[in-house]
Amino acid sequence: MVKPYTRCMDALVICIGNKARGDDGVARRTAELLEGRLPDETRLISRPQLDIVMTDDLHRTDLVVFVDAERRDAPGVRIDELACAADGIPAPDAHALTVISLLNLTAALYGDVPTARLVSIAAPQMPHAEGLSDTAKTASEEAAFAVIKLLGDSQ
Repeated sequence: MVKPYTRCMDALVICIGNKARGDDGVARRTAELLEGRLPDETRLISRPQLDIVMTDDLHRTDLVVFVDAERRDAPGVRIDELACAADGIPAPDAHALTVISLLNLTAALYGDVPTARLVSIAAPQMPHAEGLSDTAKTASEEAAFAVIKLLGDSQ
């Protein structure tokens, strides 16, 4: 069951990405742009990957905004509404936890999940190197604005 969407809520922004994989680190740059610009009731987490312990963070919030890179050239930013998978908890993967897996696990452990959005950012280049392409840099600024707008619309 998804928690009802309310106008006054606690929110969580989770930025996921590996800075050592080129544009895959674009969400982490977005987190840097968001620092100090989010409403007081919003928490910001910036990590290389999702972690099972984040289920407790999700359980304690009304709205979660995931920010992540997606290998593409355009559009710069896309926003999608997320929901738990109908078939429940997917088989565990020791190397990757997806946002849907994390939502499903939260639902299984706590009985509900927050309203969830995914802000995906164009990330055309993911070499084994640090640094962002011009496309990703521009898109990170657009993503920061989109997250702020999402949070403002939820107030």
